[in-house]
Amino acid sequence: MPKSRCLSGRSVRVLRQTTLFTAMVAACLAPRSVQAVSVRTTTFDSPQPTNPIERMHGQVIDSSGAPTPGATVTITAPDRPPTEFTTGIDGTFVADMPPIDTTIVAAAPGFAPTRLVLDAVPRDHPIRLVLHPAPLTATVTVTGAHGSERRLETPSATSVITSAELLNTAAERLDDALRHTPGFTLFRRSSSREANPSTQGVTLRGLAGSAASRAVVLVDGLPLNDPFGSWVYWNRVPQAAIERVEVVRGSGGDVYADAMGGVIQVLTFSPRRPRVRGSLDVASQATTRASLFAAGQLDRWQLSAAGEWLATDGAIRVARDERGPIDVPAQSDYRNAFVTMGYQADGWWTRGKASAFSEDRNNGTPVQINTTDWREYSAETSGTSTAGVWTARGAGGTQTFYQTFSAIAADRASERLVRVQRTPASFGRVSGQWTQSVGSHVLLLGAEGRRTDATVHDTGYSFATGLPGATVESGGIETSASVFARASLTPTDRVSVVVGGRAEFWRVDPIASAALPGHVANFFSPRASLAWQARERVSLRASAYRAYRAPTLNELYKGFRVGDVVTASNPLLDPERLTGFEGGLEWTGTRSSARITGFWNHADGLITNVTLSVTPSLISREKQNAGRVRAAGLELEADVRPHRLVTLTALAAFTSSHFLDAESLPELDGNRVPQVPRYQLGAGLTYADPDVATVTTQLRIVGEQFDDDQNELTLRRFAVLDALASRMLSQRATAFVSVENLFDAEYDVGRTPVRTVGWPRTVRAGVRIFLP
Repeated sequence: MPKSRCLSGRSVRVLRQTTLFTAMVAACLAPRSVQAVSVRTTTFDSPQPTNPIERMHGQVIDSSGAPTPGATVTITAPDRPPTEFTTGIDGTFVADMPPIDTTIVAAAPGFAPTRLVLDAVPRDHPIRLVLHPAPLTATVTVTGAHGSERRLETPSATSVITSAELLNTAAERLDDALRHTPGFTLFRRSSSREANPSTQGVTLRGLAGSAASRAVVLVDGLPLNDPFGSWVYWNRVPQAAIERVEVVRGSGGDVYADAMGGVIQVLTFSPRRPRVRGSLDVASQATTRASLFAAGQLDRWQLSAAGEWLATDGAIRVARDERGPIDVPAQSDYRNAFVTMGYQADGWWTRGKASAFSEDRNNGTPVQINTTDWREYSAETSGTSTAGVWTARGAGGTQTFYQTFSAIAADRASERLVRVQRTPASFGRVSGQWTQSVGSHVLLLGAEGRRTDATVHDTGYSFATGLPGATVESGGIETSASVFARASLTPTDRVSVVVGGRAEFWRVDPIASAALPGHVANFFSPRASLAWQARERVSLRASAYRAYRAPTLNELYKGFRVGDVVTASNPLLDPERLTGFEGGLEWTGTRSSARITGFWNHADGLITNVTLSVTPSLISREKQNAGRVRAAGLELEADVRPHRLVTLTALAAFTSSHFLDAESLPELDGNRVPQVPRYQLGAGLTYADPDVATVTTQLRIVGEQFDDDQNELTLRRFAVLDALASRMLSQRATAFVSVENLFDAEYDVGRTPVRTVGWPRTVRAGVRIFLP
């Protein structure tokens, strides 16, 4: 490509030009912030050409129909040198009209290159090239490096779900879309649209036992986990704002607290490029949702804002053969929003963010309800110097969680209020880190401090009179301080080694009125990983690690009731400890890729809801450290692209998770860990033709699992098929229709001991916009 230099010394890439002078003027006058993809030619008073050159107009989009700015387009034709373009903010490009037998290749980070051979000269119809997500081994992860802007990687089994894949799935909620990731499970099988938030703890690779998360979930580097109970509010992030989701399986404890099972990072769109993305859809169960994201840049200032609103009448959770008059649809409504403002200077940048979330639910009966109100504020500053890259971050906020519990008659004809809990909490964290490159090696050093202050106001109601009794207060203050380091070493072009560790001091002080013991513990979580490019298409990796998870304030001080099951808190809980190994092989072909990963985890003191007594009317449990647990398994992933418009995917996860040598709880020895299925299988097909439609189908099969530590309450295997079809209405709008649970399977999600079931068949339709 020819280059031209203006008088100031800046150089620009001239894609097409009529004269060198025209290109020089365009380059010198163009503002620095403009991402030009071509130079408009100007006409002078000199004689005009009698046969002006015809132009070809094209656009690069992803499989959801959204434009792909910044994509590289390369055009090759017989007897002509290759020409290269970069798409503009609307994904478009303009080129000279090519002859037939011209090859056009489009590529962008995170996507597999797509190739189009023109067998005819396009005239009136613009060229559209569809990008599919990159194959397994071509994705680039940054999650393992503590935040959205860090580039220090770790050789781990990582799944990347792009915005296009999220929009092409029939799943309405983020947690439902993540169920197509190997090894991903929630404490119960139920979707976040119907389940109590306190059951939405996420685990990876068979580390379950209670509703607390064994993985950390982040949004642009900030935890999405609840600071009081560590469950996850999956609805806090507007769908329109999500650029991609990265799931790193295997402990991330060398950098993150409480990341025994892995790290999930939700990354939102950068405000560095102007864009508007939105959707409006309606669905079965009287469901309506609107989601919007907007961003732009003015000189050095960057702004973004997003929000989402959803209301649904919900579905009845109890199985048809066990329902009674008291069972009603599990209605829920939520609202979320965030706004960011940033400033980009020479050598440094800063950004502030404010977010809010509010949710109201009933949990399947008239008396059982819960509400959540959340406010969070954060600021981040980063810069570069000769000594490396430094980052400082601070965040804090408040949350109030309100919940009621009831006792339900055996015939499910009536219920009565038995407990009301209100839990206000405040939280804050500060962190800093420094990254330095030394040749091909990278060093990361950091420190973090956290504090959570929560009080549980628990009011019981009399069985005889129905009147409230005295309110009991419990709770405490949790503080922690940690330092961490990680080194990424590249001794040869084919070998990379990552070693790191995190030392943490953790402390919990109960509120004075509770008269309960406090906790103090020190942790050290090391990790070492190795990746070897054995052949051009084959790579091997292995990791060994040790990690910890401290009990949450919820596990220590807050009990709860679900149906006829009452679970007591335990202020004497100790931290969980994990030792693990994993190894894997990855293969990449021209049109296919595959990955196989084996893992072995040994957990000491895994916190489990242990059954104490069972009567016809009540099951009593308590949170306890349940000896040792061994979880081992195999994960397989593959994708095949038999045609540039077609993608096939498949996954399988086989997990064996059992209690071992439970000295303190011998009755659990040999039992399977609750809420862990023996296997998860999945398959998907995507056909994306911008001139016709995009069609996606996804099949998910989940094996048998247990809802209790005694392995007496069985959740049976099930299979669910989803489908979605969308069509571009214009370059800026796409219409879609989807069906979840196509065959309306009634599958188990819980036994309390009443059998609750999953979300029924749901039809959803809507419109999405992408601007510019």
